[in-house]
Order: sequence, then C-alpha cells, then structure tokens
Amino acid sequence: MFTFIQTFLLVLALTFSTYSVVQLDSLSLQDNTGGDAQEILVRTEGRVADSICTEGGVEIYIGNDLNSDGFLDEDEVTSSTKVCHGKEGLSGPQGNPGTTLQPDLSRIEIEELEVGNLTCPMGGILIHSGLDADGDGQLNQDEREASEALCDGLIGSNGNNGQSGMNGAQGDAGSHGAPALVEHLQPSPAVCSSGLILRFGVDDGVGEGVAFDEQLHDDEVRSSIQICSSALLYGPISDFATGVANGLTTNCDAMVWMVEQQRLLTAGVNGIDGCELWISEGMEASTELLLDINPNGDALPGQYIGLNSVQTGYGERVFFDADDGVNGRELWVSDATVTGTKRVADNGDSLPLGNSAKLVKWGQGVVFNTANDALVWSDGVTTTTVFSHPSYSSSQQQSLDTLSFGMATFATEMLHANSTHLWFSAKAGNDIEPYLLTLDAELQSWDLNPTGASRPNAPLIIEDGLVAVAEAQNGRQLVRLLNDGSMSWITTLQHQGTGNPTTHVGEYLGIHQLGDLLVFDALTSGVDPQVWSHNLSSGQNQILSTSIVAPGDWAGGLVHQQRLWFDCVAPNVAHEVCSTDGTVSGTQVETDLRAGMASSNILGFASHGEHLFFLASGQIDGIESGSSLWHIQQNETPTLAYDPWPGMNNNSASGTYGELLLTEHHLVFISHDGIRGHEIHVWSHGERTDDWLIWL
Repeated sequence: MFTFIQTFLLVLALTFSTYSVVQLDSLSLQDNTGGDAQEILVRTEGRVADSICTEGGVEIYIGNDLNSDGFLDEDEVTSSTKVCHGKEGLSGPQGNPGTTLQPDLSRIEIEELEVGNLTCPMGGILIHSGLDADGDGQLNQDEREASEALCDGLIGSNGNNGQSGMNGAQGDAGSHGAPALVEHLQPSPAVCSSGLILRFGVDDGVGEGVAFDEQLHDDEVRSSIQICSSALLYGPISDFATGVANGLTTNCDAMVWMVEQQRLLTAGVNGIDGCELWISEGMEASTELLLDINPNGDALPGQYIGLNSVQTGYGERVFFDADDGVNGRELWVSDATVTGTKRVADNGDSLPLGNSAKLVKWGQGVVFNTANDALVWSDGVTTTTVFSHPSYSSSQQQSLDTLSFGMATFATEMLHANSTHLWFSAKAGNDIEPYLLTLDAELQSWDLNPTGASRPNAPLIIEDGLVAVAEAQNGRQLVRLLNDGSMSWITTLQHQGTGNPTTHVGEYLGIHQLGDLLVFDALTSGVDPQVWSHNLSSGQNQILSTSIVAPGDWAGGLVHQQRLWFDCVAPNVAHEVCSTDGTVSGTQVETDLRAGMASSNILGFASHGEHLFFLASGQIDGIESGSSLWHIQQNETPTLAYDPWPGMNNNSASGTYGELLLTEHHLVFISHDGIRGHEIHVWSHGERTDDWLIWL
C-alpha cells in the first residue's frame, strides 16, 4: 500500500509538473517580438524530514532559465511540488506462520499514446502503476491500480509579423510555436532494474533536432527526470577467471565504454582462451567473450595504445592493438560485433605496432605511428598516410608529400590532436622537432633547439596554439608554439641547489590550464619535483609550494571546479590528495584518509559535475578500507563511496590494474572482492550526484 501511495503521488506530481511545462512553454512562445524564449528547467531536491514531510521526501521545482546559465535559480522558480515519503506504521501483533512472501512486485509502465487519440489528441504517454501480482514482469489490465496521462502540447498560433526593417522591407511572418513534448525511456538495466526516465522538451529543431517532426531529439530536450524504485546497482560485472584467479592483470587491463553502443569493451583472461577481447552491457550476465583473436595464445588487446572509442563516418568504432599469433602486433578495429572486429590494413598490407606506438583521434578517424616508421590515418575502412587524408585535394596531397619528404621517427616523442589540428614530433635531418598539420592541409614546423633535438612532450593545446616541454640550451623548459608558426620560450628554470639546467619538467603532473595560469611539475630543488605555475599574461613563473612534492607521481592531475587536483606527498600526511588554483595561497593538502604518516596511495581521479571521485586507501572509524572508491563534493569531507571488499584488514586493491573509467552511468575500475580475483567492478554514481531520484 505504501509503495502504491508513493507511486501515485509521484505520478501526480509529474503530471502537474508536465502541465506547468506545457503551459509555460506555450506562454513563452507567444512572443510578438520574435525573441527567443528562455529554457524551461525542472530541478529536483531531496527533502529532509520536517513538519510538512515527517519522513522526508522530494521537492520538484519548475521555471524558466531567465539568465540562461543552465541552472534553475531560486528567483526563477515559478512552481514547485512536494512529494513526501509515507510514514512507517506501528508494528502489529505477531501473526501465525504464513507462506513465503514474494519480492516487491510494484511496477511502473509506460504506454505510448498516438496522435489523434481521445485522451491526448497530440499524442503523449500513459503512466500505469500497480502490483505485478502474477510475477510475469508486466502489469496486466486487472493489476493496474492507477493510470495518469502526460500529453504533448498543441502547436501554437502564428506570431505577429515582424516590424519593417531600416530599408523598409517587411519582416518575415512568425512561425508556428513548437509543441512541448514528453518522452519516456527505460533506464539501462545495468543502472536501475525498475524505473523510468522522463524527458521534457520542445519540438523546435534546436541543434541537430528536426522541428515539428513529433519526435524529441537530444538537442531539443530542456530537462529530464530519472526515477528508480530501488538503489542504483553496483558491484562486479565480470568473473573471467572463475574463482580467485585474476581476470585482468598487467598488459591485460585495457577498457573503454562505447557511448553509442552502450557497451564496455575490455581485455580479459579466463584461463582457457588467453587474454582476449570481451564485451559487456554493464551486468555480469551480459559479459561474454567477443572474439578469440589469438586462438593459440594471448592477443593482449590494447597492450600498447589501449582501447579507443572514436566517432567515424561509419559510426562508433574502437581502435586497439592486438596480436593474432600470425601477423604480430597490429592495429585492430571493432564495432562491438564479431564480424566487425578485424585487422586494419593498408591496401592489404599489415600495420605493425611497436612499444612506442601512440594513437589520437583526428579527422573522423585515428592517427598512429607504425613500427616501420610511418604516420598513418584510418577510419577502419580507408587507411592512408596522414598527409593523404581523404579531405585533402590531389594538389594539397602533392604539396604535403613534398614538404614532408625526408621526415622520419614520427611521433616517438609527441602525438596530440584536437578536432582540427594534429601536433606531432618528427625527425628531419638530425633533430627531433615539433610539427603541426591541420585539416586545411597547412603544415607548420619549428626548430626549437638549433644545437640539438628539442624532443617535445607533455603537450597542452591552448588558445591559438600549444604549450609543451622541450629541450632548450638551459635544459627542459616550457615553450609556446603558435598556429602561425611563431614560438616563445616561457620558462627559464634551473636547479636551485646545483645551478644545473632542469632535466625533469612535466613528467608526472604534465601541464594543465586554470584560466590564465599554467600549472606543471618541475624538479628545481632537492630530489622531488614541485608544483609550479606560469602566468600567460604577465609571464611570471612561481613555485606554488616548497613543502608539497611529487605532484601527480601516481595518479597525474585532473582539473575540476576551477582547481587542479593531484596526488602529492606532504609533511605529516605522507601520500594524499592535494589541489591548487594556481596560486601559492590556494595550493593545499585536501585529505588525510589514513591519519598521520600512513600513505593513502592515490591511484586515479574522475569528475562528474560538482563531484570528484578517486581511488585511495583510507580509514573509517579506525578500520582500514583498503584501496576503494572515494568521493568529494565541494568543500565537504571525503566519504567512502564503494568498498568492494569491506571488513577489517580486507583490501580489494582497487586500481592496481587499469584505470578509473567514468561513463554517463558508472565509474568502472578493476578490483577484487575476496571471492573472485581482480575483475571489473562498476558503481552507479547517479544517486550520489543527484542525477537520479531514488523512490524506495
């Protein structure tokens, strides 16, 4: 009964919310001036127990985004609805023994309403709630306790003609107001076993949407509500090597999430087929061997370049290296099917990869360096040298072939790209120097070190160019390379103790941008690197802390909420999490998860909105957590999010292999729970990040 009451209240609240969305949208569309209407937002917040909701509940706010900041501020709220949890009843007397009860069979189902029906003339959805008494996984007609309709909005009337322009021309006639739409989706079973997703939007053709097609495209969505009737799912999703044997290990731990396919591609070893390519939808029952690439040994997919998801002209593809036992280690591509997983060849010739191989996404495909010293582009179907990219004309290709003649040792030091620019190192003559190739077929080159090779690395793309670490006459320094071919050295660091040129810059933390500041690591005193910053406007270089050392040594760094977060070593706390805003006063130690000089061994970072997650060892009430998943929000104290192997003296060793992978649904990492060896674990972050409304 409580479940039914809660469900009915939620449906009622959503009905009122949707009605408000439609009414607000129709009002905003009656804009005689032709101006753009503000977005309609829906915001939900948890409600603690008070005099109104004695057991707590949820507050749903609706309003127009007047300042267009993508967040519904308090002064923008036009309506709100309270949904309270039901109050727990008093315990009744002990009853006689009865039959075993069935599990909670409450369900919510959605029925599509076509255009022209009597309930919703413009179409919509009908939400049914009730108890699945016969346990067949669906609500039959006699099991439905309540049904509520959410109807799509009507098309608005024509707007007034615009005023005459300065040249006396009559303005264009106003177009039809676009109807408001409500769309329901089923949540991924890997996240929520029973729930629904409601998306609210306007059929106005924003972005890549199509106006007035009666379909809600992603760019037309204004807001959404995700509801689950149980806690979000988490736990292991693989047991490749049954029992305590490791299913993932060194050189067999690459993973990637395919957004379009909603699947995880991963390396894995089951003790029978060797280290091969596996696929999963995020649940253990769905995890299976995709292809035994090397029937006689280990394919080790992703050993050198990892698994890389790329949006090509043919859809989403994953590129990786693998050894089929016949042709050696080569480039492979997969579309998550057996037939679509194959070697990438250039006119039938193999593309061997060495241990210095690198790969980046560029030009609707990938660019990589081969073991026979070629810089190659491929989309999985077409493969050619990077200087013969399909977007180039014949004359452009001929020009690039001439300019690149004699180049060798491609990308052994640097390979980096954004959507239009490809930065790489190459040897011309006797020096390894940086080069820039654009999709407009422009090729730039620099000779940064006239007396030797500059060997650029640690690249960071910034406005109008790139910043990298390169060899100068006074050691390893930061250099700024502009897209027009100019350059400038921006640091002159030297070791303060010896006076010798610096030799270790950007090796672990790399270079990160915080507004006008560049933050990086450099060894300028003692034996451990320190945190430095460079101001792009003033040109000032500054050491940010003399006590915080070894920044990014284990986990690197991640920019989150206008701060750079990184692992560090500091007095009195050993190895912990530090952060900086690029200033001396804003550089600080953030955690002491294991009190005193016991190290927390930070292994990886990932961020989602205002939330930062990381793998580390800590203590809860004096009990060691082992290496587990932790969470920080804004200025709050870190909390333990998920311990795969709880209990005193139990250490799941999370992050020993692989990385911390963030998807729209999960945080994915390799761990063990004391029963199985090192396997893939997932933890749904939606409940912690308020992306989901949990309706228990």
